[in-house]
This record gives sequence, C-alpha cells and structure tokens, in this order.
Amino acid sequence: MNELEELSSLAQVAEISERFEDAVKYIEEIIKKRKEDLTKEEKNIFYNSYKYIINSKRCALRSTNLIEEKEKRHSSKYIPIVTNYKSILETEINDICKNVINLINNYSLKKTLTDESKVFYLKMKGDYCRYMCEISSNENQNYVDESEKSYKEANDIAQNFPWTNPLRLGLSLNYCVFYYEIKKNVSQAIKIGKEAIKGAKKQFDKIKEEEDKDAAITLQTLKENIILWEKE
Repeated sequence: MNELEELSSLAQVAEISERFEDAVKYIEEIIKKRKEDLTKEEKNIFYNSYKYIINSKRCALRSTNLIEEKEKRHSSKYIPIVTNYKSILETEINDICKNVINLINNYSLKKTLTDESKVFYLKMKGDYCRYMCEISSNENQNYVDESEKSYKEANDIAQNFPWTNPLRLGLSLNYCVFYYEIKKNVSQAIKIGKEAIKGAKKQFDKIKEEEDKDAAITLQTLKENIILWEKE
C-alpha cells in the first residue's frame, strides 16, 4: 500500500468513526499530493466531513446570534462575552470556508476532467462562498458575487445532466437557497426551484434505482421551500 492509498484508507476509517477533523486532514493531504482527481469515495468524504464540521459551526453561530439579540434587549452585562464568542465562531467559519475554497480553486478544479466532477466542485465552492456571505462583515460580502458565479457556472454545465441526477437537483436546491437567503430574491429562488421540480417529474421514470432516494429527498425539500416562500 502506497502513501496515497494509506491516506485514503485512513480518511474512510476516520469518517466512519465520525472523526471528521481527522478525515478532512487526510483528504486535504490527498488533494495536494495526488496528480489526478479524487475518487468518488474520496469526494464523498471531502464533502460530508467538511459539511458536518461547518454545519455545527453555523448552527452554533445562529444560536449565539439569538442569545446576543436577547441580551441586547435586556441591556445585559453579558453582551461583551456573547459578542466575543460570536467573533470567535465567525473566525472559525471564515478559516474553514477559505481553506475549502482554496483547495477547490488551487487543486481540485485544476485536476478534474469530467463535467460531473466540475459541477461537484463548483457547487461546493458556491456553498462555502455562501456560508461566508452569512457572516455580516464587509470582507465576506465580497463572496456574494463569487458564490453566484460558481453556482451559475455549475448550473450551465449541469444542463447536460438529466434532471433526476442527484447532483443537479442538489445544485438547484442550493442555488435557489442562495437567491432566497443571500440575494433576497424570492421570485428567482422560486423560479429555479419550480424549474427543477418540473424537469425531474418528467424524467422520474428513467431514474436509476440507487439515485431514487437522494433525488426524492431533494425534491421534497424543494417543494417544502417553495410552499414556504410563496406564502411571503
């Protein structure tokens, strides 16, 4: 077993063991050292492990924002403590996002050869630029354009995929969430979501059995989002 094979095995074991910090450490080494693209298994580890880490930080930040608002309403003496903790979380999210974006820009996108892989990385880049946009600082607002650009480029390439492709559906979901949450463009968010639902319904009889579950879950989320957005 060579070094890259060992790192790949370690990444898989770390992910299964829910040692996500270790998993991303191993995957990062593979991304930097391997001359070709990641395997499908490694891409999943890259995506899922970072997703777990970043989502826990985003969840913590949302909770801290609510606490900060509550403390401000009561002119609490704890405001400086909460605000400082919020700043720590924002810095951690910044560091994670910038690292992922750097890995994608400087390594992954330069090694990929297939449209499927390009869409995977561009979607992921769009996601992490979007997470940066969620943090209210002038620097991170610059990532709005970068996020939109990445999603659009991925969406243009994905036009060649069937609508029932889970990657294309996941991209449509995140693209419309970007318009809703970041751009505050509800009509565009609904338009993208409805287009994906309509396209998938026409092709659902051709879906691969192994893709059925992922596609169905994403479609259901799209439908639920649109119902909520249309009520506004």
